[in-house]
Amino acid sequence: NNSVMLNNCVGNQKVGYDIIMDVRKLSELDKRWPQLKYDYQTGIDEQYLWKKEFLKHGSCGIKRYPQPAYFDLAMNLKDKFDLLSTLRNHGITPGSTYLLHDIEKAIKTVSIKVPSLKCIEKYPGDV
Repeated sequence: NNSVMLNNCVGNQKVGYDIIMDVRKLSELDKRWPQLKYDYQTGIDEQYLWKKEFLKHGSCGIKRYPQPAYFDLAMNLKDKFDLLSTLRNHGITPGSTYLLHDIEKAIKTVSIKVPSLKCIEKYPGDV
């Protein structure tokens, strides 16, 4: 639904997050959506990133996509729209500098719409 931004959902205070216990699902999620801010075990045990993203975005469509379906959909979309491969196919690789327009143009080849991207200046010493 292009008319609704699925972000920062309000009015869903009743929506909670259920810690994912299925070992296979955890492995699939970690492979596609790693929690880079934490070591592996902390990420798996605490699931900070997945919880944050589900409550921020997934709770908007909770009636259509309960938590397990939300994560299945997220992984399927990741597989379908592999952005890293898309960027590489357009000559854009990590570690170099590119024009925002060129990145948007590459992503648009698989997403149809121009993505909403922001450039954030990273200062030396920032983690």
